[in-house]
Amino acid sequence: MAGSHSGSDVRVAAVILALAIGIGPAATQDISLEYRVKAAYLYNFVKFVQWPQDARGGPVNICIAGRNPFGTVLAETINEESIDGRMLTSRVILEPEPDCHVLFVPEGASGAYLRAARGTSTLTVGETDNFLDEGGVITFVKEGRNVRFAISTEAADQAKLRVSSRLLQLAINTRGKR
Repeated sequence: MAGSHSGSDVRVAAVILALAIGIGPAATQDISLEYRVKAAYLYNFVKFVQWPQDARGGPVNICIAGRNPFGTVLAETINEESIDGRMLTSRVILEPEPDCHVLFVPEGASGAYLRAARGTSTLTVGETDNFLDEGGVITFVKEGRNVRFAISTEAADQAKLRVSSRLLQLAINTRGKR
């Protein structure tokens, strides 16, 4: 995944923006622009992260912990999409599950989800100020009206995930050694 992409960081940013803006109006009427952008980011994160060999079979499962702030936007964003021949799926989980490749932990969700993901090859993504401090890999950061993200390379290494240098360059902050 991470090694099979070409192009510049500007192109990556343009793709993320185009996905965020290009989602149809029927799906997004009740969903804020913030969550439409976050759905596009989640889709793109999968493209720029490489999982260990033992976690590469079957579909890429994007799980949403507890409540679903995306409505149908995330499901529509990844509908019929695949990365390296693996279909993308999304679902809301009401308790931690072992087969999530990406786990989005929205604000207010129990810390049990993040604790259960420790020691697994799960890309954990959150939206709270202390998410990286709690061991998460990526956290969304609001800068005015913009949604950006920060990455903990240390947490990614612990999860045995390889994050593309292109994604690291787009992050507003990275923690850990590289």
